[in-house]
Amino acid sequence: MTTKNIKNQGFTLVELLIVIVIIAILTVVSLVAYNGLQNQAKTSAAKSAADAVAKKAELYNTAKSKYPHQLSDLTNKTVTDGTSSVSQTGEPYYLDESTVKTTTTALADGHAPGEANTIEYKPCPDTGDATGAHVKYYNFSTSKVEERTIGSCAS
Repeated sequence: MTTKNIKNQGFTLVELLIVIVIIAILTVVSLVAYNGLQNQAKTSAAKSAADAVAKKAELYNTAKSKYPHQLSDLTNKTVTDGTSSVSQTGEPYYLDESTVKTTTTALADGHAPGEANTIEYKPCPDTGDATGAHVKYYNFSTSKVEERTIGSCAS
C-alpha cells in the first residue's frame, strides 16, 4: 500500500461534525415530539378523571336527590349517618380515591399540578334551582384549566 491510499481511508473532521450535528437535530426533534405526546397523555388522564367524577356525582344525585358538597362524599369508604357507620363501597356512586387526586389549592392556568389526575370539585350555590357542580382539570397541552359543569348551575 502506498502512502496515498492510507491517507484517504479515514473521515475528515468536517464529515464527523456534520454527522454529529445531524444526530443532535434528530434528538431534539424526537424529544419535542415525546414531550407533546406525554402532555396529551396527561391531559387525557385528567379529562378521564374529571369525567369519572362527573358521572359519579350524577349517580350520587340520582340516589340522594342532591349533588355532593365535596369530593370526599364520593370517595369515603364509610359514611356516618348519625348513629352508625355505613359502608358505601357497594354504592354505584362510590369512587375509589386512587382514581382521582384532589387539590388543596385552586387549579390555575400555567401552573401544572403534580399528578395528571388532579381535579378540583366545586358545588354550585344552593340557591333556587341551581343544583350541580363544577369539575375542573388541567389541560397539559394548552397549560390551561378546563371546566365541566354538571347539573344546572346559574353561573
